[in-house]
Amino acid sequence: MKNEKLPASKDIVGVWRIIKIARQGSNRKITDKPFPNIFMFTPLHYCMAWVLNPNAEKPFAQRWNPTDEEKINRFDSMVINSGTYEIDGSVLTAHPIVARIPDFVGGKLICEYALEGNTMHLKFIDEYSFDGVQAPWVASDGLVLTLERIE
Repeated sequence: MKNEKLPASKDIVGVWRIIKIARQGSNRKITDKPFPNIFMFTPLHYCMAWVLNPNAEKPFAQRWNPTDEEKINRFDSMVINSGTYEIDGSVLTAHPIVARIPDFVGGKLICEYALEGNTMHLKFIDEYSFDGVQAPWVASDGLVLTLERIE
């Protein structure tokens, strides 16, 4: 797949980590310490993987052989997707090629973004499945991520 649009600024290219996760509107933190995460941007592609729950980091009771409950807890605690992206002004639109949620593959995530040196703010504005169905959590649970460049 080829994305014809280039980012408006090469400043986004790099490796980033979340330093704060908040809810839209309230700007209240969801966690005091973000759990393991990584965001990567090349000139045309992105990858994001992050954990929202401390229980997701606990080892399985039996190494390499999780129970169904452990699998569900891990699945429900992670955000993982990668694909292409484009920037138009202060709007970043991600187009996932691979995602934890199958309905999201071929969909899109729309964020407002702002850069301040080595800090990036991503405000999740809208999210759609491959067939245009809006994600149910967008209106009530929109996120604001603050990331810092690590590479």
